[in-house]
Amino acid sequence: MNKQTNLPTPAESRGHYSVPEGYFDSLEERIMAKIPEETPEEVAEAPRVSLWMRLRPIAYMAAMFVAMNLIFRAFAPKTAEDKSVATAQTEVSSEDEYANYYADYGERMTAVAGYDSYYNSLLSDLGTMTNTTFTTTR
Repeated sequence: MNKQTNLPTPAESRGHYSVPEGYFDSLEERIMAKIPEETPEEVAEAPRVSLWMRLRPIAYMAAMFVAMNLIFRAFAPKTAEDKSVATAQTEVSSEDEYANYYADYGERMTAVAGYDSYYNSLLSDLGTMTNTTFTTTR
């Protein structure tokens, strides 16, 4: 820690940071002399940006939000309210469905009996015309 460094004296240090006499007086002229003379060229017009190019970021952002919403709905757990409503509807509909099915079945069976007699009479009329006997099968 007792190492001694050889620092320059303040007079020597000022010599490194000095500027020659009249340097800034002719600086602008020297810089302008180094720049070549240019003639202004025609400035090309910027290409027209189509409507799709302007709306594309907005469309992509909207598509991203729609995708996020669909993913959230697909993986979000169902609430207890949704589950209870679905269960209640299933129980009620299953009881009603059984009752409706058997009621419709009875109506169909009575209708089929009526149709059988109608078709048998048609077949008997047809059988007498052609001298052929037809039988119905169920």
